[in-house]
Amino acid sequence: MSCQVEMASSLKGKWHFTQSAGFTLVELVLATMISAMVIGIFAAALSLSLRIWERQQNREPSDIPSLLGLLKWQLAEFEPVLINYDGKQHAIFRGDDQSLAFATHYSVRAISKGVPVIARYVFAPGGLLYYAEMPLDPYHPEPIQRFLQMTPAKTKSWPRFYSIEVGDCSFSYGGGDGGEMASSVDGELGIPTAVLVKCAALGDSAQFSAAMFVNSPFTKLIVDSKAAKAGLRTLAPGKRKQF
Repeated sequence: MSCQVEMASSLKGKWHFTQSAGFTLVELVLATMISAMVIGIFAAALSLSLRIWERQQNREPSDIPSLLGLLKWQLAEFEPVLINYDGKQHAIFRGDDQSLAFATHYSVRAISKGVPVIARYVFAPGGLLYYAEMPLDPYHPEPIQRFLQMTPAKTKSWPRFYSIEVGDCSFSYGGGDGGEMASSVDGELGIPTAVLVKCAALGDSAQFSAAMFVNSPFTKLIVDSKAAKAGLRTLAPGKRKQF
């Protein structure tokens, strides 16, 4: 009889242990709901990431950053050469809100680096930004005048204009104490200290803008009193100073 009581008590203890070691139905339901929520969050995040990745893959890379980099280095190596035409001496630095032309030592076509060229950028309202350059010969100003007056076109005639597609592009010029930007500049009056370029990619919301400083930071141009009032720096032949 005592043996039966001991066996019954032993089985009862085991049964009690088995009940306490399991999960209740409520706990299983809660765990399932939490797991489903976590999986749903991860699935939504993955789907969004895939859509962004597909959009980036389908988007054609813009050439605007490369062109702005070229313009930056060309402005940094601006060449203050004066040429004679119309009976006056002019520095080759002309610009308005849709075009810019200046002399520089930085060429993308010259075999020998350091050869001065005239770089010209022109934005056409049709959505094209043109670039062309030609060697700088201060003793023959007529070809320079013709080059500065040429209408850009997709032709193989010399000097050739290369183009990239842009949505919009504008230039502005400054450097005065007031910090105001001008919509045009002429080398006859002076040289701006900085050029602000704003471009937008074609058919895209991407905007590119950069403020670029004219001339190397290791050189300084003599300031003329008349040009100083307009916030411009003029060129004095043979008077380039080192900091």
